[in-house]
Amino acid sequence: MTRRKLIFFAGKDPADDASRVWTAYHFALVAHRAGLETEVRLAGDAVKALRVDGLPDGPQGAQVRTNMAEAVRLGLFVSG
Repeated sequence: MTRRKLIFFAGKDPADDASRVWTAYHFALVAHRAGLETEVRLAGDAVKALRVDGLPDGPQGAQVRTNMAEAVRLGLFVSG
């Protein structure tokens, strides 16, 4: 059986629109919980999400922070 890895990619600055980073983490977590090997790849300005001040305040930024913490807890691979 061939194993494959699902890679969820985001490249938009989260300060402008955090939905791309949220989507990448959300679907990577869903797939990971289903037992699939997953990875989140942040490129370009999306890597700013990894900085302390890289996400906007408010509900969407809070949800991205929650998803990022969950990804770390589960050992999900994130590359930037």
